[in-house]
Amino acid sequence: MCGIMGYVGDREATSILLDGLRRLEYRGYDSAGISTLDSNRKIHVVKDVGKVEQLAQKAELSGLRGIAGLAHTRWATHGGVTMLNAHPHLSCNREVTIVHNGIIENYLELRRDLDAKGHLFVSDTDSEVIAHLVEAVYRNKKDVLPALTDVVRQLKGAYAFAAILADAPNVMVGARQDAPLVVGLGNGENFLASDALAFIGHTDRVIFLDNRELVLLTEKNVTIYDFEGNVKQKPATQIAWELGSVSRREFEHYTLKEIHEQKETVLQALRQDPRSVDVFVDALERAGKVYITGCGTSFHAALLAKLLFTTYAKIPVEVLLSSEFDQYEELLDKKALLIAVSQSGETADVLSAVKAARKMGVKVCSIVNAMGSTLVRESECTLLNNCGPEIGVAATKSFTSQLMIFNMLALRLGQREAELSDLWSTGRLVEKTLGLDAQIQEIADRLHVANDFYFVGRSLHHPLALEGALKLKELSYIHAEGMAAGELKHGSLALISEGVPVVVLNPEDGTYGDTLSNASEVKARGGRIIGVSTKPSKVYDEYIEIPVAAPNIYPVLEAVPLQMLAYYAAVSRQQNPDYPRNLAKSVTVK
Repeated sequence: MCGIMGYVGDREATSILLDGLRRLEYRGYDSAGISTLDSNRKIHVVKDVGKVEQLAQKAELSGLRGIAGLAHTRWATHGGVTMLNAHPHLSCNREVTIVHNGIIENYLELRRDLDAKGHLFVSDTDSEVIAHLVEAVYRNKKDVLPALTDVVRQLKGAYAFAAILADAPNVMVGARQDAPLVVGLGNGENFLASDALAFIGHTDRVIFLDNRELVLLTEKNVTIYDFEGNVKQKPATQIAWELGSVSRREFEHYTLKEIHEQKETVLQALRQDPRSVDVFVDALERAGKVYITGCGTSFHAALLAKLLFTTYAKIPVEVLLSSEFDQYEELLDKKALLIAVSQSGETADVLSAVKAARKMGVKVCSIVNAMGSTLVRESECTLLNNCGPEIGVAATKSFTSQLMIFNMLALRLGQREAELSDLWSTGRLVEKTLGLDAQIQEIADRLHVANDFYFVGRSLHHPLALEGALKLKELSYIHAEGMAAGELKHGSLALISEGVPVVVLNPEDGTYGDTLSNASEVKARGGRIIGVSTKPSKVYDEYIEIPVAAPNIYPVLEAVPLQMLAYYAAVSRQQNPDYPRNLAKSVTVK
């Protein structure tokens, strides 16, 4: 969701904070701001609605001085999209500045108490209460650590926050509870952020904070405590993501760059630590029942995993939406295995499902892109996507990486050595599929004016129909539905009229004939058929040819043109495909 960036060191903070905000834009936001503490112990704040570049152009930003500061990109939850609701927030005497992600569940109660003590609030957010609470507690304690432990004892909810106090110059503090916060260790400077990507240009040495941990940072020292104020010793981790992978290079948007990176990332997903794979496979083999949970695109990957495990390994699997997990908790027992799928490893609904499962004694394994994320630390075994930072809000390369990992696991479990070996051909096949770029752009240019799109497929192609529809909705804002092809005649044919685009996922496998018959039914009612297949047909008004492959690889190949279609439809409609409205990369509220 929102992005936190903090800096304390020997350089002017503003430009460093601004650069960090630019790196956090992928998370989705509607306002941004920066605060700094100057040498006279005065806190200055510049913030507004809109994009980071708009903030960068504000004249007041040039006057922001100080070698300690905080920055934030906000996605509105409590209170509308206004300048006053944007972060950072100040206490009423401008003695404290804070930035915050998550939800303070008891903020109304705290606000009433602070109101009664004379504190004046200017925003409608739950976040502002933290600034006033820190100020009130610190006035009594006059010591940062006891004040901070007192504050977190009073806060309820899932949150991460960072704060700077005017009375404690060049000290930055932070706390986390069910929301990400990571420390960056530099030379003569230190960083605090919701995502290591914010400061990766300055250091690759990090400490991932765990739940119920506090941190005090100066330019030279970092000390971590638990919520009771006890010092904790935590090792630093060196993160492996390369700086070059954050650049757009020659591509107009990150989304297009990340679509094209899939020729490499589908193979990187297969390059796992053999010991980690062995542990994961052993957990699957020993499980009395296997459940997979995820949200959005990860849920679609889980649906495909169910079919792969059933088809190739003869292992029955249940897929549970993370946001609905509490409806199914009673199904789980100590013999079950829960596989949690999340690109960020910080998705609130997924983490809530994992927390509930662990309370019941269920073993949890995960598939994640973010090393060191909360989900990784909450799992007994993990396989990483290995696809590098994904800046575009809508998942592309992380999705196909998930599909490759599930393919690998299902074939390994089923002892399908030939098909397992064939997975290494996927990179070459994806590269060939990427050659469809110009053709799909032409299709999108012709059809982007449509009000409705439909995506259909059978068996392994059904989850891809759901994913294709989701991508088009996310990026272009065209209404789209994905469904099983055989379900068209059970109601949805009533929606087909002259010229309505229907994307039919139909490579030559066991589903080919039946799906082509469904496409014929749509065409007879005036629908415009876009066939994604290995074989042309007179039924198709537009034909997108993907390479011939093993049936289990087709979903990976289908994902590429579906992502391109959504991308180019967004561009044709003059929308920014990297940052869809109202959406965030990591949804850290339930």
